[in-house]
Amino acid sequence: MLRCRLFIFLLSFFLLVAGYAVGQDNAEIRVDKSTHDFGNIGEADGLATHVFSIKNTGTEALVITRVTASCGCAHPDWTKEPVAPGKTGEVTVSYNPKGRPGPFHKSIAVFSNAKNNRALLYVKGYVQPKPAVATQPSVIYPYSIGDLKLQTKSIIHNGVRPGEFVEEKILVRNEGEGLIEVSFGKMPPYIKAQIRPDTLAAGENGEITIVFDTDKAKRMGRIMCSLPLEVATEGVKKPVEGEITMATNVIDNFTRLSASEKAKAPVAQFSLTLLDFGKLPEKSGGIISFIGMGGKESESFTITNTGKSTLLIYSVTSENELVDVSGGKKELKPGATAEYKVSVKPKEIKAKLEAFITIVCNDPGGPVRLIKVMAEK
Repeated sequence: MLRCRLFIFLLSFFLLVAGYAVGQDNAEIRVDKSTHDFGNIGEADGLATHVFSIKNTGTEALVITRVTASCGCAHPDWTKEPVAPGKTGEVTVSYNPKGRPGPFHKSIAVFSNAKNNRALLYVKGYVQPKPAVATQPSVIYPYSIGDLKLQTKSIIHNGVRPGEFVEEKILVRNEGEGLIEVSFGKMPPYIKAQIRPDTLAAGENGEITIVFDTDKAKRMGRIMCSLPLEVATEGVKKPVEGEITMATNVIDNFTRLSASEKAKAPVAQFSLTLLDFGKLPEKSGGIISFIGMGGKESESFTITNTGKSTLLIYSVTSENELVDVSGGKKELKPGATAEYKVSVKPKEIKAKLEAFITIVCNDPGGPVRLIKVMAEK
């Protein structure tokens, strides 16, 4: 009798598992509202939370297996129990604004057993900075152009899609003893910048607003530019010149791709993610280093398209002037491979080198990739 009950239990268990395995592809996720705008939130107000409704429009139970956010500042939680057909589950996203003044736009990937096994959610908004602490100006404004102190002198946008524009704000302060006037030089057509107020009294705070417009940029890939800045101090004949650097990764809009389109997409496979030159010689050695290379040491990496459609490599760049990358834009048919050469000059490296190469392509699974470059003297 005991054996009979055990047999029935095991048979029922395996039938249940088999039924789930067969039917799991028949679940389907639908998100009515994929983007939530928090609007303006205070940096000191604590977590901002929104609950996304996830509906199962399929014929089998939907199981959300995992949810990941594009950064640690956005924390996701989700329904762990299976969601029956026609019913809804939840994905709760909490954004932590502390230490993150300015605009934000974060993505959350929802993975499941559905046909469309990955759904993308977005949260965006603007974090109003908390009041500056007057007793610690060096912590808040570590960069200088003359008497003008800046919160930062570099801006990086990791992923901006065509048709979008992004706005960044940089807090500034006059830490000199006289009146200063701040003005911008000639900028690219896709950049607009202004400072308010443009004249700052001693000890007065201000704000620089910079807007990047992808429609006016008219190209894909990593776009790097410098915004010239001039600070004129009252009573001083010659103004001080400086710049704010900006790097923006313009990527394709993958949010509208269907499951079949994703299955036919290109896939970029890299031969390495770390390029370590090791300890460099005092003088470059070897035939390759001396013939036509100007005393450079070189290594290479490859990118192979293992997908089913053409891989477009929009840009391969490094902001570090000690690293040279040859190759540039390429179109790779399925199965094709491209090689890129990376060179450094040992005599110009005075200490340990740590830099990054940024690759922007049309692989939906990873449109922005990084390769770390290291070397020691």
